[in-house]
Amino acid sequence: MTISHTHIKISTFVMMLLFIAIIIPLHLFPCFVAGFLAYEIIFALTPWFERVIGGRARWVVVSIIAAVVVIVMTLSIVSLVSFLTSNIQRGIDLTAETNRIFSGVKNRLPDVLPAFLPDSAEELKNQVFAVVEKNLITIRNMGRSFLHGLITILIGLIIGAIISLNKPSGRTTYFREQMLQRVQNLSSSFRNIVFAQIKISLVNTILTSILLLVIFPLFKVHLPLSKTLVVATFIFGLLPIIGNLISNFLMIISALSISLPVAGVVLVYLMMIHKLEYFLNAEIVGNRIQAKSWELLLAMLVFEAAFGLEGLVAAPIYYAYLKTELRALDLI
Repeated sequence: MTISHTHIKISTFVMMLLFIAIIIPLHLFPCFVAGFLAYEIIFALTPWFERVIGGRARWVVVSIIAAVVVIVMTLSIVSLVSFLTSNIQRGIDLTAETNRIFSGVKNRLPDVLPAFLPDSAEELKNQVFAVVEKNLITIRNMGRSFLHGLITILIGLIIGAIISLNKPSGRTTYFREQMLQRVQNLSSSFRNIVFAQIKISLVNTILTSILLLVIFPLFKVHLPLSKTLVVATFIFGLLPIIGNLISNFLMIISALSISLPVAGVVLVYLMMIHKLEYFLNAEIVGNRIQAKSWELLLAMLVFEAAFGLEGLVAAPIYYAYLKTELRALDLI
């Protein structure tokens, strides 16, 4: 019995859709991201090294990346802890600072609006302990999931590095060609979304740090926990659309603890940054996958409802891949 090329092509689509559908339920999404990230980095750096050392460039790149990953992860953790605890090292009482923030916000807003905010750091601590006590089993499972995630990330890095070293064999079949095409489309979608979002988040973080760490101090204005806000801006900025809303909310709350005019300046500045981000999104993301902001937001809402936080992160990648395949079939 001869299988037609159409049936083979359809089978590769079904296999790829099944593959990306079970990644999140099997808790392998961190492995998926780490593997593709390692592969894309090696693939991007190899041509630069080949000009210098020739055919063994991939082995050199893999060795360098392995060393850099360990060094960068270690230095990042140490630097982040030092960065975030610099206030403590200078003798600032974080409890008093948190109390001041809550008190400042409540004094400058109507009573109805900040009703959900705690009155002090002590009340916040009690609320956190109450939540922890009620969800102790869930938190314990989260600890196990975190350890599992670290292990799968390491495995993903190894797999991505190994795949990048393999050269295609001479023998090929139509099924192999189509399957490789599906993987290449997924890889392209991953590269377009992830690296583009890193660029956008980096630009957003730089502009935010200029306001919080340069402009405001020149006018003797110091936002509480400004360094933490800069780090949070980059981390949340890796989530398209929703991440900016979270970081902006945190900054406005911090600014309200000082005064309404400072909060107004922060709000106007953030609006200006977002106008710039519209152009960046259109140029970096929109033009590459030809998707509007509302399309990505809708995909994120659906995937978050289906798969939780991992679905929220995976949605732009999966949606970009879907559009790539549909565009290749001339369906859109």
